[in-house]
Amino acid sequence: MSTVTVAKKDFKAARRSKLLWAAAIALGLIAAFVGYVSGSAAGSGTERVQLLFRVLTMLLAVLLPIVALVASYLAIAGEREGGGIKFLLSLPNTRRGVFVGKLLSRNGIVAGGVAFMYVAAVSVALTRHGAFPAAVIFGTLLVTLVYGSVFVSVAMAMSSAVASRSRAIAGAFGTYFALVILYLVPGVSVAAIARWLHTTLLGADPNPDLYNAVQYTSPYLAYRKAINLVMPEEMRQNIFRSSLPEDLRFEPVGANDALPMYLQDQFSLVVLAFWLVVPLLIGYVLFERADLE
Repeated sequence: MSTVTVAKKDFKAARRSKLLWAAAIALGLIAAFVGYVSGSAAGSGTERVQLLFRVLTMLLAVLLPIVALVASYLAIAGEREGGGIKFLLSLPNTRRGVFVGKLLSRNGIVAGGVAFMYVAAVSVALTRHGAFPAAVIFGTLLVTLVYGSVFVSVAMAMSSAVASRSRAIAGAFGTYFALVILYLVPGVSVAAIARWLHTTLLGADPNPDLYNAVQYTSPYLAYRKAINLVMPEEMRQNIFRSSLPEDLRFEPVGANDALPMYLQDQFSLVVLAFWLVVPLLIGYVLFERADLE
């Protein structure tokens, strides 16, 4: 059994999940609803469609991690608890083949859900606005697929570290809270925690750039910053604010130009690459060393 065969078998088994189908349909309905509502926005047809995909990416920043985690958190742990992993490895198959096959299938499932949402959004955009800004549509699609793959990688690493469904579920909830929720709630945000540790516990002077850099470790914020790279300038989100006074900033001044290099939009690609590669390496090592008896 080759890696491709493992991927095909796992994809067929996972696609029968009613929960995943419900998630895909929900994403499609959300896209259609946002596309319909965007018809009341000001501007040309192209600007309305660009706004539509900007809103969709803001929703996907919160919703897609849930879909990716649900689709992937049992990829290895479920097989270990149910005993299926012994069957897979009893065939002429290696642990690496199983791990990569599972990774490919779960990425395919998540990508299918994203594609379904984009088809719904594009259909509404063409019907209602008669515009197709290809750069924005394909640009946001590419970044979104990478974002989904990041959480698949995280879920695969987590699934490789545990041997039961209950621990995998707890890990999925914990991962979502640590990488997304903590960056949404102002009162308990990572920036607020970093500021308290820096100023209260260590007694140092406030350093907004430091707190922003701590926040930027999140794939959630990295995704939102990466979307700026493919959006028109007037629709870009100002996630961080410069700590420099106006008279000390370089000219010409833009919301991104005034920030240190490690807080600019381009650095989001480094953050996403880190979360895409490092969890996979950790997950693979854990799976190779796991006692499957």
